[in-house]
Amino acid sequence: MKWWRCKTPFFRKVTYTEHSRTLFIYNFGCNWACSVCTYRIRDPCSVEKCREISENEIMKLVEEYYLNGKAKTVKFLGGEPLINPNLPTIAEFAMDLGLSVSIGHTNLSLMPPEGVEGVVAGIKAISEDIHREYTGNFTNEEALENFERCYQKGITLKTNTVLVPKFVDVDEVERIAEFIASIDDNIPFHIIGYMPVPNFPWRRPTINELKTAAATAKKHLKNVTWSRPSIEEISYPSKRIL
Repeated sequence: MKWWRCKTPFFRKVTYTEHSRTLFIYNFGCNWACSVCTYRIRDPCSVEKCREISENEIMKLVEEYYLNGKAKTVKFLGGEPLINPNLPTIAEFAMDLGLSVSIGHTNLSLMPPEGVEGVVAGIKAISEDIHREYTGNFTNEEALENFERCYQKGITLKTNTVLVPKFVDVDEVERIAEFIASIDDNIPFHIIGYMPVPNFPWRRPTINELKTAAATAKKHLKNVTWSRPSIEEISYPSKRIL
């Protein structure tokens, strides 16, 4: 069973980056089935291969790194981290210690727990038909509402989207930029060049296409960046510790 078909999410690993004193906690499983997701390429593990790490194991490690002065931040990653039922307990534990807690990436179909300081939200599409085709027939209504709710709560927001020529193309990127700007045109927006996934028809964007998309987004937003990464470049530079 592949990660995107996992019905019972669990935490599968914890890594650590020394220079930023950050613990990264990785969830296994997602509530959407996005056709362009890079996990379809890298497929880090299956349900059979991954060991579930308990919340007690994680909290013990978080406390150890806090007491040793090694950690100042905890970031949750995925799949989709917010679907994990143990996330709120671990997040509250870390915050009670005085650590900063953020969500390293999320589709925001669910709201983060109270006290979370930052969220990196992936906005797939604004157009409902594109969003449903992209995600496996899931609506974007709740995710877009949650984005605004996070902003109103004072959570620091960053956003990204994947540029997919002839699917999530420049016109759709502009719709996303307009939506973000309607909330705050200072919210950072990063455009990621699509990495082709097997059995899907779309191609990788050219550098010029990415520059065009970024220039279009900059009509509405003040902080726009872009990248055209390879699989090797999208992993967090952190050391596994659990």
